[in-house]
Amino acid sequence: MRRREQPREVPAYLATGGRTRPRQELPDLLTRLVWARAETDGGLDPPQQALLDVVKGGSLTLADAGAYLRLPPAAIRVLTCDLLELDLIQVVVPAVRSDISLLENVLNGLRNLKDTA
Repeated sequence: MRRREQPREVPAYLATGGRTRPRQELPDLLTRLVWARAETDGGLDPPQQALLDVVKGGSLTLADAGAYLRLPPAAIRVLTCDLLELDLIQVVVPAVRSDISLLENVLNGLRNLKDTA
């Protein structure tokens, strides 16, 4: 029998103070959140502190943070922007995907090398 998950203690809209959009756009769910510093003036809201705690000492993706905190990505984006403005975390944008035509040219070159050998 599958164990039923407990409902979220705080609704997502309360975790963000009612805000639905971040102040700046974060590219996607693979954006990496990196812990920057620990000193806070103690003025963080509990959801902001929870996000800082899951990132503390390392890094994880925006999607992973949402899974740990059981909050939707939109709420994590709002909280991430709050912590970014306080310089408590940094974000690392995922690498741009490779151009498929470049990969095809490399593959064709490798095939040509194989045929001449």
